[in-house]
Amino acid sequence: MFNKDIGIDLGTANVLIYIKGQGIVLNEPSVVAIDADTKRPLAVGSEAHEMLGRTPEDILAVRPLKKGVIENVAQAQALLIKAMQIGIEEGESVGRIVIGIPGDSSEVEKNAAEEIGRKAGAENILVISEGLAAAIGAGLPIAEPNGTMVIDIGAGSTDIVIISLGGINDIETVRCGGDDIDNRIVELVAEKYNVAIGIHDAESAKIEVGMIHCSEQLENLSVEVIGKSLETNRPKKVVIDSMLVADAVEPFMQEIVDGLNVILERLSPELMMGVYNNAVAVGGSSRLRGLKERVFDEISIPIEVSDDPMTVVAKGTAIVAAEPLALEPEVRLRAMK
Repeated sequence: MFNKDIGIDLGTANVLIYIKGQGIVLNEPSVVAIDADTKRPLAVGSEAHEMLGRTPEDILAVRPLKKGVIENVAQAQALLIKAMQIGIEEGESVGRIVIGIPGDSSEVEKNAAEEIGRKAGAENILVISEGLAAAIGAGLPIAEPNGTMVIDIGAGSTDIVIISLGGINDIETVRCGGDDIDNRIVELVAEKYNVAIGIHDAESAKIEVGMIHCSEQLENLSVEVIGKSLETNRPKKVVIDSMLVADAVEPFMQEIVDGLNVILERLSPELMMGVYNNAVAVGGSSRLRGLKERVFDEISIPIEVSDDPMTVVAKGTAIVAAEPLALEPEVRLRAMK
């Protein structure tokens, strides 16, 4: 048997498995379809994701994680086991697993993640902050004393992390993310056009034309989707433009700005220059146009968006899995503050 050390981003929207030297070997939606009566898992990942909003009464399509937190251990376990069966080839076994979770997770939530990894077949499990994993995956100078900032905008939560000397100096977690934006788009379309659209259409529109209100004049793009008229119950076309998405993003962007202000208030003067020069945004919603400009408008710190914002957490966990000395014991303690 050939042991593989793997990194896992067990996210609210997707579970990613990364193996150093191979890259992403699996990227599946974090969805499980279960029997409504027995609660037995019937399908996971993409197959289950296609069932969201479309299942008969005896089948439920659910997300085991909400706001970055494991809500159902059994369902999350089924998801991870299936993901590993897909991502790990026959004849290979799992040596070390490193799992990234939100930085403000409780001890109960950390223990739940460890238990899931154990039941999935790993003997050696380490749970670390997604923000720290993202910084490692993005190649930021985390070992330096000057300070680095990561804004990790996930589907369920947003971690704002300050890293110095290889560990977490401070962290502020905002329990909002891409899923909240998708739901708000659905609400605004219903309010403005009296049309109900599916959550998948809202997410696609966010990705295709999404932007954030900022001081820059950005192009107002648009996309057409077909929903259900709330007046006639018949199909109706509706146009979603960038301004509508920006309106949907605004309340959540304000929460992120509030989080940034809170963490900057606590930031020591010694770390300010490092943070000013080394700040990066990761996560799916970091790709929204205008994010860099809006953050600079609000806190006067320039940020860069990662070239591959969706996979840096998984990549960082894989680096730690392959090179455990990347986190010495005392650093591990700081990483889970």
